[in-house]
Amino acid sequence: MNDHPLHIGRIPPEQVYAILHSGAEGLASAEVRERLAHVGPNRFEVIDRWKLARTLGRQFTNFLAILLFVAAAICFIAHRINPGEGMGVLGWALVVVALVNALFSFFQEYRAERAMEALKQFLPHMVEVRRQRGLVRLPAEEIVPGDVVILSEGDKVAADLRLIDAKGLLVDNSPLTGESAPVRLVAQAQDKPLVECDNIAFAGCTVLQGTGTGVVFATGLRTRFGRIAQLSQTIRRTTSPLEREVSRMIRILTLIACTMGASFFLYGVASGKPLWMNLVFMMGIIVANVPEGLLPTLTLALVMGSLRMAKKNVLVTSLGAVEALGAVHVICTDKTGTLTQNQLTITRMVAPLTGAALAPEAERSLTRLALAASEVRESGEQLLGDPLDVAVARHWRQTLHGTPHEVRRQVARSFAFDVGKRRSGGIVEDENGPVLVVKGAFEAIAPMLAGVAAGTALDLREQVAACETVMRDMAGQGLRVIAVAHRPLSAAEVASVMPEEATAEPLEHDLLLAGFIGIEDPVRSEVPQAVARCHGAGIEVLMITGDHPATALAVAAKAGIVRPGETAHCTGEQLKGLTVDDLIEQLRQGVRIFARTTPEQKMKIVSALKRMERVVAMTGDGVNDAPALRAADIGIAMGRQGTDVARESAQIILLDDNFASIVDGVEEGRTVFANMKKFTSYVLVSNGPEILPYLLYIVLPVPLALNIIHILSIDLGTDLVPSIGLGQEPADPEVMLQPPRAQGQELLTPALMVRSYCFLGMIEGLWSLLLFFAVLIDGGWRYGTELAVDAPLHRSAVGITLATILLMQIGNLAGRRFEQRSGLDAGLFRNRFLLAGILIQIVLSWAILYWPPLSRALGTGPVAPRFYGLAWLGIVLIFALDYLRKRLVNRRRKG
Repeated sequence: MNDHPLHIGRIPPEQVYAILHSGAEGLASAEVRERLAHVGPNRFEVIDRWKLARTLGRQFTNFLAILLFVAAAICFIAHRINPGEGMGVLGWALVVVALVNALFSFFQEYRAERAMEALKQFLPHMVEVRRQRGLVRLPAEEIVPGDVVILSEGDKVAADLRLIDAKGLLVDNSPLTGESAPVRLVAQAQDKPLVECDNIAFAGCTVLQGTGTGVVFATGLRTRFGRIAQLSQTIRRTTSPLEREVSRMIRILTLIACTMGASFFLYGVASGKPLWMNLVFMMGIIVANVPEGLLPTLTLALVMGSLRMAKKNVLVTSLGAVEALGAVHVICTDKTGTLTQNQLTITRMVAPLTGAALAPEAERSLTRLALAASEVRESGEQLLGDPLDVAVARHWRQTLHGTPHEVRRQVARSFAFDVGKRRSGGIVEDENGPVLVVKGAFEAIAPMLAGVAAGTALDLREQVAACETVMRDMAGQGLRVIAVAHRPLSAAEVASVMPEEATAEPLEHDLLLAGFIGIEDPVRSEVPQAVARCHGAGIEVLMITGDHPATALAVAAKAGIVRPGETAHCTGEQLKGLTVDDLIEQLRQGVRIFARTTPEQKMKIVSALKRMERVVAMTGDGVNDAPALRAADIGIAMGRQGTDVARESAQIILLDDNFASIVDGVEEGRTVFANMKKFTSYVLVSNGPEILPYLLYIVLPVPLALNIIHILSIDLGTDLVPSIGLGQEPADPEVMLQPPRAQGQELLTPALMVRSYCFLGMIEGLWSLLLFFAVLIDGGWRYGTELAVDAPLHRSAVGITLATILLMQIGNLAGRRFEQRSGLDAGLFRNRFLLAGILIQIVLSWAILYWPPLSRALGTGPVAPRFYGLAWLGIVLIFALDYLRKRLVNRRRKG
């Protein structure tokens, strides 16, 4: 008795109140307040009071924000040197841009946080507690050690309880242990380690059957549930692929901007130009190189993607996960509820010797017997009790059109399911008298049999062997096999087991096997197609389950994860002896099924896959799954069956617990990344015509074709709506026929930069500058002549330059919709943001030339209609040259 240290599980029930300084009537209000102040609320998450502040601070410390603030500081310095150039106004404009970018991104992250909080509101957790003023229902957060809690069917245990009374109490401990088999709880003291005691109801678990009373001895982070929750929150989550790529892209663009700006600043100083002019020039180069509207567009694309995912039952709690899900190489999924319906269903009822399907009358008789050995009750249309018993009752109700109550009212005595004996029983009144029914595993019932079927020539041993063959065949099909046996009883035998403490053991002999019931948790109808889509997209699917290997392989075959007949798998026992390198070798050899595993072993599988440089998505619903959910690149929690801790540890929550929803999310994530490449390329193209005027201005004696205000009007004005439109483009039909992108695949590739800056950007720059000089020369300007920035001719030339860039971005917009196709299809007219963007660019291209209020604000002026017509020609020019490039690239690829 002294092998285990003294703990509350070893204390007799009658002493529990004294140990916890409580009483059968519960705690007084004053005592509750004192204990609540001492131990704190019954919460399972670590409250991070500075989370919002850190999130906000992060928006101001990325390279783009820092660059904009530094640029603003330079503008303020230039304003002090030469107050008449308007650099102070530009400085404040850059500060506003940085603030808007940061606050926009922060607001979207905050929205995601609030979405998670809103989800919690749909999961209220009330607890029935006995206190001195009587029985009350309270929020789970308000209970304290010493509270007396009443447990009933369907309740979620709110804290660690020491039971002092238990009547048929059956609890699902799978959120903590991963074991799907329910546990029968008792009130008697036990000489076991605390975590193995059957007199403890642990927080986070669910009551399946029966009632009980327990005294709280641990709340919040002091519970077993809470300790695991705290561990999961201390695991540092790796940054998402998109976060790493955006950070890299900003660094590259910042480096380009600063290098070009500094280089030409030094060139200006060396050539003897005034300091203020060199500062203005450097600022122009920096602002022209930095796509100020890119970050808000990226954030908005993720937000819109998350909203589309929500419509597909995929709730995103971290914006980076929107795109990250599209980058996954491996999805590690559990079985129950995700691949299957999480609803046990009777699919076969067979004769024990032959395995032949039973006739309707025999099926009805076998179901009636099984229902007599079940503990299930009806609450309206809902059936409550052990999931297996509920499956039997549902079959009686839906298939045989009976009412479970009509059978249960004839049951004289029930014997609850015993986990150790692996069987349950009941005594039911038949037309010929009372009958004992035993229901459970065939191995547990076989020693009690006197026969299987009347009139057979086989002896008992041969009958049992034939039954074992039938049972193994059914198990090999992924069925959970239940045997049902019975025998008539005398009145004396019935009387002998009527006392409550009596067991069925004295009666369990000379049984006749009535038949086998095959039960399965059917695979969701949409799962095989979803798995096939994953395979077509180059995504591996791994099943990690606590079930038997035969069941796991059968379900995996039905889901399409493995081929029928394939037997390669790895059990939890085998996993214990494998190093991570050994596990990697198993994965490379094609092992896709992990059976009889614990939630802790998921971490090992995640580590192995990450060592293989795979982006890993992991599903989970239990508390023990939380560390693995945080360790994976994308943690996916169940919204219906999952625990709060699992949901808080995940970046994605499946509102319908359906694997097919994950695949929909993958498609959406891939689409988001593809659209990001589209609008990144679109935005960078306008950098070319913005930079080129400054280069000519510093090298040649020509007027400046654009100033910084014009650049900002493009980047933050006219380019934003078209970029948003590209971010809303629907999924390409072939997006799920391509392999996942490699971890090193970049959003900002050398090829994209060359195409944007040196080809498309150069076309826009040359055509807009050609019209700039055409207007100047037509107005009488000659090369080398100085021209005041407020001269009408200069204002007109600047106006046509800006108008040309806006119009040519329309052609660029159509071309960016597809990598290889033209972009002029029906979808262009169904995307309202694209149409709105085109309309904005057309209207503004006219307004900056011919609408006095806007032309005065931007320092532009009108031009002759023929020049404006040539600006429209730029749309055709850039689109045609880009389409020709696409045709040449496609021809070279095919060759």
